[in-house]
Amino acid sequence: MFFPRFTFCCLIVFCAAAQDTRTISEPRFPAVCTVLQARVSAGALNESSLDTSTIQSALNSCPAGQAVELAVGGASFLSGASQPNAFITGALTLPKGVTLLIDAGVTLFASRNPRDYDNSSAQTCGTITSNGGGCSAIITANRADGAGIMGYGTIDGRGYLPMLVNGTPGVTWWDLANQANTSGGSQNNPRMIQISNTNGFTLYKITLKNSPNFHVAMGTDQNVTVWGIKIITPYDARNTDGADPGYSSNVTITQSHISNGDDNVAIGGNNQPGASHISVVDNWFGDGHGASIGSYTTFGIANVLFDNITIAGTQANSNANGIRIKSDVSRGGLVQHITYSNFCINSVRAAIVLDPFYTSATGNQIPLYSDITIRNFHATSEGTVKLSGHDAANLTTAVLDNVQIDNIKPSDVTGQYASVQLGPGPVNFASMIKGTGVTVSGSAGDGSPYACPAAVFSPIAGELIPGPQRIVRGKPLSVLVQVFATKTLTYQSYLTQLKTSPNATFNMPDPTGTVTIYEGTQALASVPAAALTSVQLPALTPGTHTFTASYSGDLHYAPITFGEYTVEVLPQPRRTVR
Repeated sequence: MFFPRFTFCCLIVFCAAAQDTRTISEPRFPAVCTVLQARVSAGALNESSLDTSTIQSALNSCPAGQAVELAVGGASFLSGASQPNAFITGALTLPKGVTLLIDAGVTLFASRNPRDYDNSSAQTCGTITSNGGGCSAIITANRADGAGIMGYGTIDGRGYLPMLVNGTPGVTWWDLANQANTSGGSQNNPRMIQISNTNGFTLYKITLKNSPNFHVAMGTDQNVTVWGIKIITPYDARNTDGADPGYSSNVTITQSHISNGDDNVAIGGNNQPGASHISVVDNWFGDGHGASIGSYTTFGIANVLFDNITIAGTQANSNANGIRIKSDVSRGGLVQHITYSNFCINSVRAAIVLDPFYTSATGNQIPLYSDITIRNFHATSEGTVKLSGHDAANLTTAVLDNVQIDNIKPSDVTGQYASVQLGPGPVNFASMIKGTGVTVSGSAGDGSPYACPAAVFSPIAGELIPGPQRIVRGKPLSVLVQVFATKTLTYQSYLTQLKTSPNATFNMPDPTGTVTIYEGTQALASVPAAALTSVQLPALTPGTHTFTASYSGDLHYAPITFGEYTVEVLPQPRRTVR
């Protein structure tokens, strides 16, 4: 019951039809080898005193299969805002088999000094050059089989804050990206997480915010699981992709909330062996460029499933996309056996884009899109459709089955060199699909569009954070609950507010209302909603108890039910009388 229209039982369904060949189950936190306690609060960061060496040393010393835990310092972090709950770091590297575990209430902040990410003596990180690539990632996992990043805490890249060059504030990472866009160069900004040449990697529950560049980028990786993560960054933060499988295989991205300034998910094929067997299922996307394939498809992309996806755009974002396959003759290749199913989309400018002319570049690597299926797709606001192949010898072939775009007009639909099969479900713009070399076959039947109630677009999520697996009867039990917005306002609105207020923010309004813990249908305890709060439960009888959480909703956010936590209550041991 993680999303309004998703349940964990969806995983049983998608495993049968998923393109990832593995059977995926929810990850678990590994045993902890070292606990590092925070020294400062988030409001008192000291850029001259980084935690990089401490964290890296702990990672290097940790046995494979275990985790380095970043924890609050001192007493409970719920006791006050000044509680030590922050770490600050430059570039880190994950060893093979080691997990970085970040606790709830803890934030790992990225250093704002470009020198902490330089990957060569040229010191180009934080500058604009012709090619980019001058920065190491904030966290790199290269040949790190079995490693991971987990926890209910946060990694904040601070892309919106001025870089510190020789201790002097300069432009922000995001300003640098905008300047590069204007000048025609490439920004040298660090990615947040770079995974390369790795077999087996897990991202679980972690929140990623405000990366200077891509949030999660993969290279030639296999067997990667991304489960229940949150990516929350403004839509006008340039090139801040969400989670990109790259040219990897056997990747699953599920149960996650992703809202950012570029592709929410982008699958590419710009290196051998291309990308294949990827499942992107049961996810909520906010702002961004949608469920994307490309733009590099040179070495092929095959066997991809996007299923049970909500895309809740922002009307002012004219750059938002729903489904998009993009390439051109400088980077084209074969894209085949792709399924998009069970989509709800709102406030997205381009609903469906199959485009082999992504740029005006020249070359002879012709894109070919074959066996593209779009089924049970409903855009509840007007959006454009582009169904194009490259030429008569390289037709795009697609199936549209129960596809509806509300308020669509003939001028919204363009196409060329495409073979489109309709049905058996309705397609409300079937008569509008025309163009040079376009053929339409089949018959779109009657029926209702795929159901997309307004509540599914609400930008809200919650986490019920499990406590101990067993307790003795009579021992007090409390659980931690997070309720948070899954989108932000824009970076430009933040800059405008900053001119008059040092406390400017691009955060959406905090959720109000209440959070209630349930056992079955019985309400056990309620508290006011908060980003992180503790809920004290009443005394429990011996036996197994399973809890869920429910948020009441407010003027900004719809009600949601989320999480599951099971605890076994043991009888008190009998006293021996002598």
